Amino acid sequence: MKKIFYLLLLTVVLLGCSPKQQEVHYIAKSDHWKAVYDSNAEDGLKIFYLGENKDLGDLQISIEGAKNSLGLSDVRVNTEGQLTLTKKESEQIFKEDIAPSIHIQWQTYDETLEVQNN
Repeated sequence: MKKIFYLLLLTVVLLGCSPKQQEVHYIAKSDHWKAVYDSNAEDGLKIFYLGENKDLGDLQISIEGAKNSLGLSDVRVNTEGQLTLTKKESEQIFKEDIAPSIHIQWQTYDETLEVQNN
């Protein structure tokens, strides 16, 4: 019985000492765009268009991190003005210590969002 007790106690101690996954939350906003990344969410990076006209045509998006980058060509927002990248697409960039920048080109416009860690 003592062996089982010690085994359970050892298991509890080891589980308590295991490294915890740190939550990462980034947000960025500009005149026309808002971007949100939450490491605990099922989706990856969510990009929202803040303007009225949701027919923007093709977007060119580049996300630059300290070590990784991602370029997307000819992507479009949905009817609500939102574009969601998968967790796999955006996770490596947002795991880095330095907040990345998001650059979006559409129609004749061009904006860069500086992402802040919250």
